[in-house]
Amino acid sequence: MRDETKIIPQTTLDYFCVHIVEHCNLKCQFCDHFSPLADDEFIDIKVFEKDFARLSELLDGKVNSIGLMGGEPLLNPQLNDFLSIARKYFPNTKLCLVTNGILLLKQTEDFWNTCKINNIVIVNTKYPIALNFERMKEVAKEHEVIFEHYGDSAEVLKTSSKMPLDLLGKQNPDTNFMGCYHANDRCFLSKGRLFPCTIAPNVWKFNKFFNQNLSISDEDYIDIYKAINEKEILNFLSKPIPFCKYCYVEKRTFGLPWKRSRKDIKEWIV
Repeated sequence: MRDETKIIPQTTLDYFCVHIVEHCNLKCQFCDHFSPLADDEFIDIKVFEKDFARLSELLDGKVNSIGLMGGEPLLNPQLNDFLSIARKYFPNTKLCLVTNGILLLKQTEDFWNTCKINNIVIVNTKYPIALNFERMKEVAKEHEVIFEHYGDSAEVLKTSSKMPLDLLGKQNPDTNFMGCYHANDRCFLSKGRLFPCTIAPNVWKFNKFFNQNLSISDEDYIDIYKAINEKEILNFLSKPIPFCKYCYVEKRTFGLPWKRSRKDIKEWIV
């Protein structure tokens, strides 16, 4: 049974993120979405729209912020349609297109117009790579599109965080959940399922690549097609899930030098 230890539920869902693309063109070490391990895969736009319609219905279209990401979202050839769909169902939400920026200056006028019309905020993680970040800001401004840098990456050299897994699943879900900065804060939508973090819904890539079996059960997410109302969703997200036993929260390390992944399992375990 799912443990009832919890934090105070949100009164309105503050944030959730969703993938538009599973793979990435940068492949950072320690990625907690496991994108360096993913095969090339684009999200089914019909599933995306169905999920956004249902979640909007449950939440009355009220979410403070949504992260549209990956992987690298600019790799998706249908990106403009995804952006328009997201705005259709969440008209007053801050919609953030989270990108590493590698492909940003190669985008078409249609892309920039779509961002402007749908009030999309481009959120660039400023990695220590050779890109013209100032030009990105200029082009966005020319097209009347808001451009931001993720977190403090505009002023501080981007570092990495290692969030290791316990392959045996012997950690305490309760203390892990209470000590996890992801829990109930980095909620993730995937194929009709809403998770309280980004690791559990994406661990399938880790499992596939390294032939592991960190299991996901029906108790690790709430099915938005079975959920009755917003309160049920918010209560679910405020409690530990069984998958929390796989996270080594106490052994997480921060401020590590940023590097590209070597696809070594040691990047994701102790």
